[in-house]
Amino acid sequence: MLETNRMNELNNLVGQFEFNIEQYKGKSYDEAKTRADFIDKFFHLLGWDIYNAQGYSEQYREVVREDKIPIKGKVNAPDYCFRIGSERKFFVEAKKPAVDIKHDITPAFQLRRYAYTAKLPLSILTDFEEFAIYDTRIKPDKNDGASTARIFYCTYKEYNEQIDFISQTFSREAILKGSFDKYIEENKGKKGTSEVDKEFLKLIEIWREDLAKNIALRNKDLSIYELNYVVQAIIDRIIFLRIAEDRQIETYGQLQELLETKSAIYPGLVKLFYQADGKYNSGLFDFHKDTISTKLAIDDRVFRDIIKSLYYPDSPYEFSVFDVQILGNIYEQFLGKTIRLTASHQAKVEDKPEVKKAGGVYYTPKYIVDYIVRNTVGEKIKDKKPEDIAQLRILDPACGSGSFLLGAYRLLLDYHLNYYTGGHGDKKLSASDKQLSILKKAEKENRVYVVGEGEYRLTFNEKRQILANNIFGVDIDRQAVEVTKLSLLLKLLEGESGELKGMLIRYSDKKLLPDLSGNIKSGNSLIGSDFYQQGQMSLFQDEETVRRINVFDWQEEFPEIFKQGGFDVVIGNPPYGAQFSHEIRHYLSNEYGIPVPITDSFVVFLLKSLSIVKQNGYQSFIIPSSWLYMTSFINIRKGILLDHLLKEVLLFREFVFPKVTVETCIEVIINRSSADYQIKFIEIANEPAAMDGVTKLIEKGVVLANREILLYQGRNELSTNLFEKMLNDYDCLGKHSTII
Repeated sequence: MLETNRMNELNNLVGQFEFNIEQYKGKSYDEAKTRADFIDKFFHLLGWDIYNAQGYSEQYREVVREDKIPIKGKVNAPDYCFRIGSERKFFVEAKKPAVDIKHDITPAFQLRRYAYTAKLPLSILTDFEEFAIYDTRIKPDKNDGASTARIFYCTYKEYNEQIDFISQTFSREAILKGSFDKYIEENKGKKGTSEVDKEFLKLIEIWREDLAKNIALRNKDLSIYELNYVVQAIIDRIIFLRIAEDRQIETYGQLQELLETKSAIYPGLVKLFYQADGKYNSGLFDFHKDTISTKLAIDDRVFRDIIKSLYYPDSPYEFSVFDVQILGNIYEQFLGKTIRLTASHQAKVEDKPEVKKAGGVYYTPKYIVDYIVRNTVGEKIKDKKPEDIAQLRILDPACGSGSFLLGAYRLLLDYHLNYYTGGHGDKKLSASDKQLSILKKAEKENRVYVVGEGEYRLTFNEKRQILANNIFGVDIDRQAVEVTKLSLLLKLLEGESGELKGMLIRYSDKKLLPDLSGNIKSGNSLIGSDFYQQGQMSLFQDEETVRRINVFDWQEEFPEIFKQGGFDVVIGNPPYGAQFSHEIRHYLSNEYGIPVPITDSFVVFLLKSLSIVKQNGYQSFIIPSSWLYMTSFINIRKGILLDHLLKEVLLFREFVFPKVTVETCIEVIINRSSADYQIKFIEIANEPAAMDGVTKLIEKGVVLANREILLYQGRNELSTNLFEKMLNDYDCLGKHSTII
């Protein structure tokens, strides 16, 4: 319940509104005044720092308030986004009191599209006179009424009796204590709930099937590889341009306008693609390399369905708030299927063989990504200046859709803004002479710019430079590489609108996006070109084998990085349980010194990553925990403990990946040897997904120093046995190690 003084303030607000209600409901009283006079004050009473009085830097401010800019009758953002740290919790859409919130369909649909696309479970629609809460997990439909998905409604006259519920659910304190999450959990599973990633995946899978069938029918000379390429390239390009429209970088509705012409749609779409190539130079629209897609014959019907599904009112999605991480998760699933051609050149979409065997695709949960990035990249950049960070090279050798690289890039962006402005997480901006000097220099060098009083953002040029300097990835799947590039470019464009559009106008001869082909590459991280030199393998270099094996030479692909000793950070979630042919097993055995048969692909990735990380560099994967205790991995454990610093092991006793019955762990290794060092061992006995970013862990610290191992905060049988086995298997840490 609100304390007495806040309750008095609420009563004063209600009294003021009631006394002047006719004036407030008049035409001259607009939404901006409603926000300033009532809605701002209402949420301030709930403990939110509406005015950023604490002076948090831009990415950590609790409440992001947007000034709406109508574009062809469409607005570009919700009025308020309430956050803890930088994580969105709920949106509030504000209206003026003249709007009938209880019955008007449009405001409810608008709010639900925003929150559904952002994957927020609850959000609020209010004009202060009325207050409505919506379950925004329920997919919006253009035919929905105003009451659809509405789970709470009251008027200002009922605030006194309803404020306890509102406060216990939406106040800052309630969210920090978990009441908000508890309320969501208690109300999950309702009819109609369907998460945005599952629904958008269904949509783009329909696009893929329709495009594949039509292109295969109309273009009989295409190979299976060309068909898979052009289908994904078209989808990627359409998604990029549609998101750019909602972020005000491209003209809103330009794709939609293709439906209104009498000309064939695909040639018009190709024209837009060429224009985009002239602006962006990202590789996404590179028609020097792509000599196929512009010559295709594709029926209008296919594109009518695709484009119509991307715009209001048919689309439930609001792309200005579409989180790149969510899009990456969608693509992770999307990449689990492939197009094949029948003997009659008809297209069929089916699961990839390795996905069928594994029972599906399982993307890495965000809390795993955040933990690994924070404990590797975060440690490596700690207290460093931007000019030093510019020399760091961060790699995911099995990048998939790019979730780890996105996490690393996000951390780097936050760090740079904090450095320039003096913000450090949840601390206030510093006003010291030294900090002001750094800030003024950053402004002069076009690294930051002002967006409001005391508020700064990184310039587009600075974000582009960080991406080009620091982020690298490799994946055997060529389609995955393209998705990673797309995800990173969309992250680069996040939050951009006016500044970037202005740059497009001022520098029409300058291509704005980095070409990531030198950063994100396709290849088999484990197998070099010397693979074909063993035995009789040179006889089997047919196109199918070459494409499937996809050899990759690290030194040749990243020569400058290896001149400097390798990568500074190697992170990721490598494939588990990959099946190797007889020839590949022998190659890997010779290359990595692992006995034949190779037991699991993750082991080879672990060894490869340690061979390409530079001295004092960080390496961290989430991998099966079997390497910690199985006898077959004894030499691998011994090598790691002798030649490297095993800094940390985070062991999950519950399964991290749904339907995958593999116990996993996160290991953090520094590439340096040390006779005396500490291993932090953390064991998670509960379901990890229920933990907020692994912040509620019970830590059981295992300290390894002076040839003794100490287990404190209670003796645990599983942990004790595990580390006894690790230490007793070999002499490198001393035969007299004891557990106390």
